[in-house]
Amino acid sequence: MKDKKSVCVLFGGKSEEYEVSLMSCYNVLKNIDYGKYDVHKIGVTKEGKWLRFLGSDEKILNDSWQEDTSEVVFDFSTGSVDKMGKDTVFLPIMHGSFCEDGRLQGIFESLNLKYIGCDSSASFLCMDKNLTKLVANSIGVPTVQSICVNKSCFDFEKVKKEVVSLGYPLFIKPTKSGSSRGSGIAYCEYDLLNLIDNAFLFSDCVLIEKYIKCTECEIGVLSTHSGTIFSPVGSIKYKSEFYDYNEKYLNNNTVYNIPATVSHNVQKKITQYSQDLFFRFGCYGLSRLDFFVDGEENIYFNEINTFPGFTSDSMFPMLFEKMGYTVSDIIDILIENAKI
Repeated sequence: MKDKKSVCVLFGGKSEEYEVSLMSCYNVLKNIDYGKYDVHKIGVTKEGKWLRFLGSDEKILNDSWQEDTSEVVFDFSTGSVDKMGKDTVFLPIMHGSFCEDGRLQGIFESLNLKYIGCDSSASFLCMDKNLTKLVANSIGVPTVQSICVNKSCFDFEKVKKEVVSLGYPLFIKPTKSGSSRGSGIAYCEYDLLNLIDNAFLFSDCVLIEKYIKCTECEIGVLSTHSGTIFSPVGSIKYKSEFYDYNEKYLNNNTVYNIPATVSHNVQKKITQYSQDLFFRFGCYGLSRLDFFVDGEENIYFNEINTFPGFTSDSMFPMLFEKMGYTVSDIIDILIENAKI
């Protein structure tokens, strides 16, 4: 009988998306093929401590997993984590800061470990919404007009003058945060100042964008040794002012449409933009790219997520399920195509 491949699933992390990671990880563990893989589990606490998890998966979902753990040992001299073999594939079901921004990937690279997803350079780039907008604009992919402000030299009087060209309402978001944490719509100067201050809690840089009424569209990407798979384009309908954290994970009011409720030509253009951006950003493994489409069918690149959510309500697995891939199939593709 062929030996099982060793896979280590990581979850949690020092991130504003810690709870999302737990939900994503639980769904992955429900769908991973234990007949193919020898599955190890490591949780990272909000304080950054790495712990080998030995309990039932339900304890991950209800965040009591730390009750059944042992301390993880790193050996940088041999390049191993907790005595796992060099052929172990690390599957980081982790989102946001410290997890998806290149720092975690740098640890893997320092230890020469096989892992799933973008490398540290691409992860760093794609976590910064302002940098990705600049790259997109440089290759002719439109983005929403915006300005970027830095906490270290923030001058509200100057900002008030700069946003005149954008006009209210404005959309405020941290440049390095996920799941819409720290984001909001400003209708006046009072809102603007409060929302910028709140966004600075999540990132040292903040984007101020012209707010547009739009359809939000998303597309998934999977890398394989034989080529890159782009999913159909999907769209999201929600009841709140924007697709915030509550709409994504708590309210269950969101309607997902696959294919998207935009024209075929718009879907085709989004796919082309996604192909251009995925490779220009240097991505590999998986990603989800998000776009805005306004009433005149103008398309704007919004952001890229290099490790999208894997919860039961996440768009990324839904997009590929529409193509006939189960969550188990997606996991197999990711593991089979992991690289150092």
